[in-house]
Amino acid sequence: MTMWTSLDPAAVAVEPGGRATARLRVRNTGDTVEEYRLSVVGAPAGWARVEPDTLRLYPGSEATAEISFAPPRSPDAPAGPASYGIRVEPRQHPDVRDVLEGQVTVAPFSELRAELLPSVLVGRFRTRASVAVDNLGNTALTASLTLRDETNRLTYEMAPNSVQIAPGRAAFAKLVIRPQQVRWTGGSEQHRLTLMVRRSGDDTGLAVSGTFDQRPVLPRWLLVAGSGLVAASVAFVALWMGFQPKVNTATGEMQAGSSAQPVPQGAESPLPSAPASVPPVQPGASVPAGAGAGGGGGGGGGDSAASDLGAGPPVVPPPPKAAPKAAPNAPQGPVWDMGYKPDDIVTFAQYRLATLGNECTLRPGWTAGIIDKATQTSLACYQQHVMRDQKSSRQLTATDKKPGTLGRATLASMWAQGIKAEDVKAGASNFRVRQLAAALWWANQSQISDADLDHDRGYAKQGIDYFKAAQQGGAPMKSDGNLAKAIKDYQSYVGLPTTGVADQKTINWLVGGDVKDRGVPGR
Repeated sequence: MTMWTSLDPAAVAVEPGGRATARLRVRNTGDTVEEYRLSVVGAPAGWARVEPDTLRLYPGSEATAEISFAPPRSPDAPAGPASYGIRVEPRQHPDVRDVLEGQVTVAPFSELRAELLPSVLVGRFRTRASVAVDNLGNTALTASLTLRDETNRLTYEMAPNSVQIAPGRAAFAKLVIRPQQVRWTGGSEQHRLTLMVRRSGDDTGLAVSGTFDQRPVLPRWLLVAGSGLVAASVAFVALWMGFQPKVNTATGEMQAGSSAQPVPQGAESPLPSAPASVPPVQPGASVPAGAGAGGGGGGGGGDSAASDLGAGPPVVPPPPKAAPKAAPNAPQGPVWDMGYKPDDIVTFAQYRLATLGNECTLRPGWTAGIIDKATQTSLACYQQHVMRDQKSSRQLTATDKKPGTLGRATLASMWAQGIKAEDVKAGASNFRVRQLAAALWWANQSQISDADLDHDRGYAKQGIDYFKAAQQGGAPMKSDGNLAKAIKDYQSYVGLPTTGVADQKTINWLVGGDVKDRGVPGR
């Protein structure tokens, strides 16, 4: 043995976000100069360090190194005791290396976040929503969910009304809201909602605000149109009854003209040919080359900016056809293909395709929620467009290999479309931030659970509402530290500088379909 080691203290306790230290002593008991390399092993190694990490000692001399523990205030440092080791490895005699064992205890902390998806609900007889509860602490917790409205004129059903959440995970509940009285006519009525999320043992709870926009069964425009139609009908009847046409007999005129000779066949000039019909242009469609004055060109090509494929004025896509009932044994995405069960995530992609404004635009007649023939053709065109774009990473088909199917790489690309770096900088609050969060959600997951899909569908419903409103407004989201961490994780996965800032290159890489574990399509 050429060394003597000591660890003091062998057990330490530390608060998340704080710091604790221990001291390592090493003595050279050999007869030659030795260099000792020090390293931390075990679960705490990710947030522990030893300084200095190398000790050079003469025979009989002794030195000290400090081990510091700084667990982050996040689920990455679970509460409770964790064993660790300090490896001491002599450079000249590696066969006599030693590992000193110790223990560090991380104190528990709780942090809860909840979200109502969507935050603005619309309905006449009832409406549905999802509640997402995230456990940002380092210990498991149980939370109860309740809802109240200021006017006490709503009833609701929450399933489940209590959730158990592991550290760093999310739980979801389904919410159905019904008004106690149906509004048949008149304007909309706003009901302010407050969702209370109470952690077990905490009486204060977390309040999440929302709004239920109760619409009338008979909209105002229908009443106005009906009143106008009735008034027009009454006026037409009154005019008809008051009009007395003068009738003359034409018998004498017919007799006087009986000597007229018929015109021989072919004596008349031939009829002029009918003008060529011009098909109407559908909303959002590009004008064919040469049509109309000036002969405008078609949709954008491969030179478009990577994050601006669907540039152009806001467009409200035509309403889709209702999806048929799926077969009991129909598969469920992701990846979504023809014959799969209807899904809101597919509907979001269809609205995105219907508002592109180029040659890939999904034309009217598509069926909501399923990959029909028109959707498959538009999807394949979009994927080819992205793979031709020199400004993107062009990795989309590395994951979504089959053209015309909807996978997580294509969804990440669609969510990232139209985002500019200045729109999503730290502290910004707008719908572009929510787009970026949804794109990162798809890009950072190689395996997707049913709970994750519920979160995805919440994003999809907000995207559908955004496109129905001609890409105006949308539920805003704030760019905070959690989004910065997701950006940094994504940049690490795809080999970009891990700045935690969504610069234009990071956005273009999302548009190009570069995702974590590329080639892994989903669950």
